[in-house]
Amino acid sequence: MIKKVLLFLLLFAVVSYGKESDLKLFDKVVIVVNGQPVLKSEVELAMGWFGIKDKKEAAKKLIDQILVAQAAEKSGIRVSPAEVEEAILRIAKANKLNSVEEFRKKLEEQNISFTEFKDLIKRELLIQRYVQVHIRRMLFGGIKEGKEVTFRTVRIIFLSTKDKKFKEKYQFLKEHLNQKNFSEFAKKYSEDPITAEKGGLLGEVKKGDLIKKLDTPIWERKVGEIFEVTTDNGVYFVYVVSEERKIVNQQPTGKEISEKLKKEYEIQLNKLREKAVIEYLDKSYM
Repeated sequence: MIKKVLLFLLLFAVVSYGKESDLKLFDKVVIVVNGQPVLKSEVELAMGWFGIKDKKEAAKKLIDQILVAQAAEKSGIRVSPAEVEEAILRIAKANKLNSVEEFRKKLEEQNISFTEFKDLIKRELLIQRYVQVHIRRMLFGGIKEGKEVTFRTVRIIFLSTKDKKFKEKYQFLKEHLNQKNFSEFAKKYSEDPITAEKGGLLGEVKKGDLIKKLDTPIWERKVGEIFEVTTDNGVYFVYVVSEERKIVNQQPTGKEISEKLKKEYEIQLNKLREKAVIEYLDKSYM
């Protein structure tokens, strides 16, 4: 969830950049990375996305992103168009837009190519998967020990107290919400953009996965119960759908592992840089 929020916040940099920039009507190829052309507008998009004002630094960052995405695809990692659309929809809803189409129009109003934005998001997803699948497997692939872990499937409905109709919605759900209609009401009333479209489905969680205010009652209550959790911003209706015990591989976790992944990522990136064929058609980006 934290990564998703950060992704949403980064978007504001992209949009504000589009508003402030004197964007050109004509585009051109300025760099070629292993045979893949990079347009001037893509570097400008990277400046906004990464929050970098210097075009040379943004170009380097974009080249690194392209190199890792290319390596991911070469290793057999794929990201489907549906996954890209879903990621963009989450970003759109976090920015108070109801659909990918609305988001596309908003970008185009800022002279930002939706196709280029989709390509950027695809590369971001490829990089995430490259780290989690390829690099993690390289470091920890030999670890085969497993342990039994209890998971609970949970659905939620969130009502914000800022909503003018909060009391009306809250009272209605208080009186009518049950196991059979929970999914339907979540789609209709929940103000959590990530889970609402999935009928409030938060997914399978284990102890410690969620914030304490939600995590504690979820594991104190019985399967099948629907209960409320009050926060500073609103009220959650929580439904513990089911519980299941699974054997999962014990992968190393924590700060030490994050540091190892980061270090190995840099090693692999440096190797990709060394082997890369990069042509600067516009020398001002070097």
